[in-house]
Amino acid sequence: MLHVVSSQEQIVKEEFPLDTSFLSLYPVAVCEARPFVLVLPGGGYEHLASHEGEPIARWLNDLGIHAGVLEYQVGDFEITSLLEDVEHALQWIRQTPHDWLVIPDQVGLIGFSAGGHLASIVSTIGAEKPNLLMLGYPVISFHEPYTHLGSRTHFLGEQPNSEQLQAFSSDRQVTAQTPPTFMWTTANDGAVPVENSLLFAFSLSRERIPFELHVFEEGRHGLGLSEDNRECRQWLDLAEKWLQKHGYAQTRQRMTTRLFIAGDSTAAQKGATEKPMTGWGEHLQAHLDSTVHVDNRAVNGRSTKSFIAEGRLADIEKDIQAGDYLFIQFGHNDEKKEDPTRYTDPEGEYRLNLIQFIQSTRGRGGIPVLLTSVSRRRFTADGEPDPLAVGAYPDAMRKVAEETQTPLLDIFEASQQLYRSMGEKESQLLFMHLPEKMHPNYPAGVADNTHFSDEGARKIAQLVAEAICQSTELSALKQCMIDRNLNISETVAHQLVN
Repeated sequence: MLHVVSSQEQIVKEEFPLDTSFLSLYPVAVCEARPFVLVLPGGGYEHLASHEGEPIARWLNDLGIHAGVLEYQVGDFEITSLLEDVEHALQWIRQTPHDWLVIPDQVGLIGFSAGGHLASIVSTIGAEKPNLLMLGYPVISFHEPYTHLGSRTHFLGEQPNSEQLQAFSSDRQVTAQTPPTFMWTTANDGAVPVENSLLFAFSLSRERIPFELHVFEEGRHGLGLSEDNRECRQWLDLAEKWLQKHGYAQTRQRMTTRLFIAGDSTAAQKGATEKPMTGWGEHLQAHLDSTVHVDNRAVNGRSTKSFIAEGRLADIEKDIQAGDYLFIQFGHNDEKKEDPTRYTDPEGEYRLNLIQFIQSTRGRGGIPVLLTSVSRRRFTADGEPDPLAVGAYPDAMRKVAEETQTPLLDIFEASQQLYRSMGEKESQLLFMHLPEKMHPNYPAGVADNTHFSDEGARKIAQLVAEAICQSTELSALKQCMIDRNLNISETVAHQLVN
């Protein structure tokens, strides 16, 4: 069953039947009819990767394309019901009257990883096909040795037969009716082998279907917009040119504001092999309207020192423009004295590095914002969050903010208040605490009081959003915040499609 909602509408999914897929809409504010692209995130048919959903839709909007994100059924589902939901979404887009207009023969699909498998299956065997197909590091084959076993198992079960493997390996189902296709992947993808994309490209070539395939030399699985991989980030420009060639994309209309994040693993986007670990930066976009685009450049394991040394600040300098924001959050790795490539003295090099970030941003007309480190989950003997959970770095940042008159969001203090309110035991839910055999990425289990679960990342992103709203220095950004408590009368009417 398909349930259609506004992207800003708040619903309780548990109130709907388990076989419900949710289509969230991201229309472009234009009067004329425009193409539409439906986004299918990845997640191994076990969960849905949020960074492959809304951020992709926002990117498509920036190209003048209406978009929607299908939060399709995962876990325990019937294959026929799942495929019908995707086809019903395509039908709804083409046939249902909207306040915004769609060109019915310009409706595309874009899918990532397992979402790429779903998109490619509908595009090959579906009764309702898209007019155009885009795939990022897709699962294509269910045959060994190239399949992604997690996706295959969740889709077909533990012991699929040969007929099922054939029927749902999309490279075996390409016909002359398969739409033109754009694909990108990496040669060393450790989760979904590059051969998946090569097999699909071979089948497209055999049927003389127009296609482009871009294989980058290096990059982890699950990159999404590839904000932390400069080489793979080229796929966005390549895809834009391809969409223009096919009459979908307009000349890029730059969003009013970009919000860059420079930080460490607590904020960084996580790949498929790290999930359910999640960085808070993955959920910040949900609190901002379409005039602001979050460009998350945070990277696991970086300090102010290593971030600068690796040229990551220089990469941001190439892209940041007047009016953009740079959120700066470091400390966890700056305190690692055993590693000279990362360690900084809080009153010395750390302070100077923060000033370099600030001056670099201001020199390009941008707005630097300092965020104290998120607190580790560490309690003292009397049951209080440890005020030294990230050493002297939060206090050092506060001093730099005052000295340089830079807006400061005190996320260390806010996160400690959150842990205090939840208590020592319940606050475990915010972090990566999993028993053994609970998740295939952590078969031995994990007890990590630094890195967040998806729920924890959402909570911290909410703290960041609340801090923005409370800041007197960020009044312009505050105007771009989405009211997360919309009245029913303010939401777009939704629709059930059976």
